[in-house]
Amino acid sequence: MNTPNRIEFLRIVEKYLDGTANAKQASAVEQYFDLFSTEPDVLDTVDKKDLRVIHDRLKSAIDTRIDQEDKFHTVVPWKYFSVAASILLAATIGIYFYQSRKPQLKQFSKPAGMHADIAPGGNKAILTLANGSKISLNDVHSGKIANQFGTSISKAKDGSLVYDRSTSADTRLVYNSVETPKGGQYQIILEDGTKVWLNAASSLKYPLAFDGKERKVELNGEAYFEVAKNKSKPFRVVTDHQVVEVLGTHFDINSYTDEPFTRTSLLEGSVRVTSLASNAKVVIKPGQQSVLKSGSSSAVIAVKNIDIDEAVAWKNGYFMFDEEPLESILRKISRWYDVDVQYKGMDAKNQLYFSGTLSKYSNVSKVLKKLELTESVHFKVDGRTIVVMP
Repeated sequence: MNTPNRIEFLRIVEKYLDGTANAKQASAVEQYFDLFSTEPDVLDTVDKKDLRVIHDRLKSAIDTRIDQEDKFHTVVPWKYFSVAASILLAATIGIYFYQSRKPQLKQFSKPAGMHADIAPGGNKAILTLANGSKISLNDVHSGKIANQFGTSISKAKDGSLVYDRSTSADTRLVYNSVETPKGGQYQIILEDGTKVWLNAASSLKYPLAFDGKERKVELNGEAYFEVAKNKSKPFRVVTDHQVVEVLGTHFDINSYTDEPFTRTSLLEGSVRVTSLASNAKVVIKPGQQSVLKSGSSSAVIAVKNIDIDEAVAWKNGYFMFDEEPLESILRKISRWYDVDVQYKGMDAKNQLYFSGTLSKYSNVSKVLKKLELTESVHFKVDGRTIVVMP
């Protein structure tokens, strides 16, 4: 059995907690707990930096276990399961938090409103054709949807939108756009073979065919791009605050209008990011992210090293946080579950931070319950509104 990457391991973790892991998966996860099974209060005695070291040590232990699983036969007794599950949630799924001042923990009783539930989002989008007509992509069957100026537009069996240009296609520059609602996402394969995954509450405007000297698209919201290589025709993504230029690479752009920063994260290749306000430019490398403050005329575009898994977790079916403010996390939940968020008795900017990974295909109640395990925040679901309480 090969060592799983971070996403694969977290999927095994979820199966373990749900009781659906097979024997090998359960054995691997239980080995992860062995270091803590005799010290259930250890997390209360360490600060955030030390917890990161512990997390890395545990991850190393599980990697060793998987590589040598035939040599190990130790199983954590069932009586340790609740302890193990708590440790797992704290150290792996990320239900740990920190504040500038340690909060007073309270006994938690589940709000009655948590019995309400909201299903996760799915593949939903509206296609706008060059003539202005609109097509609900979640309502049409697979097959050809339209033909415009010699370019065929089809919905593939996997649900993606595919453009296929004929040799006799018209060369005039006309545009289509795809817009996802809150609670929607969609994949598009452009005429040149570039693949685009569009996140919730986002839109992409693009030409039917790339006949000029460049391949230019316009993005609002968030999208992950796998750009087809073409050295003679650069690919440019224009957002409200920046232009990203590539020749062929994989990257993610988060440019929501309700986010304070525009972030570009690179998985492979090389991209150049240019601020529209200041004309400042940076080139980022794989594993790096450029950060541009929205509405800023500053000449500085920050560049930092990141966990790429976190940047594209949404595409892979997860919410992944790394010391992320609660307010930011709830914006993501709001977009994906198509809900409003209200704060009652607490400040939205109260410096509550979370780290961890949660499946975005769970109902909203399951996501909120895992956040509530910190006992630092509680939620009530009222219709399509999440009420946040201390």
